[in-house]
Amino acid sequence: MTARRAQKKQENREKLVSAARKVFAEKGLATATARDIVRETDLASGTFYNYFDDKEDAFRALFDEWTEEARAAAREKRLQPGISLEQRIYDSYHSYFELVVADPEMFELLRRNADAIAMMGSEDLFAAAVRELVEDMGQWVEEEQLPAEIEPWLPHIARSLAGGAFQIAAHMADEGASDVDATARFCTRLMLDGLRGVG
Repeated sequence: MTARRAQKKQENREKLVSAARKVFAEKGLATATARDIVRETDLASGTFYNYFDDKEDAFRALFDEWTEEARAAAREKRLQPGISLEQRIYDSYHSYFELVVADPEMFELLRRNADAIAMMGSEDLFAAAVRELVEDMGQWVEEEQLPAEIEPWLPHIARSLAGGAFQIAAHMADEGASDVDATARFCTRLMLDGLRGVG
């Protein structure tokens, strides 16, 4: 494949993903169609199936891209050197929730499609986030910011954190709530109290 053709394929996929965001935010996964998505672009109707198997596949691709961005933002904050554990946790939650509130279209997509997202399967949905959290908390144990006794429980803690943060973000979207600071502070206190209880 030539470089120009590869670039064109990438551009077409980006057009479809961008259109899918808009359509799923406006109509929801249940009522949206592949045709609705293509109509939002300048692409031919059959082009959709060169990139996605069906609308659910497009929804999953869109959601995966967003969660990857959210995870990266949160992890960058978690791994900042020279700050307290409480600040690391707060910054991580804050960056994650801020992404939801700062992107009205994604905010609406989460709100409108909460049931569809819940059906995607939490095991697969949070696998990467859980893996990263376990790695990062293992580092905190090594740095003695967390007690060594907590190490066997890190996978359980990570799963509850990743799933909890997502559910709270979805609830914020559903309620139209946007107090990122207060929500991040509440989650930080909840996590620290829980970690102290385990330790």
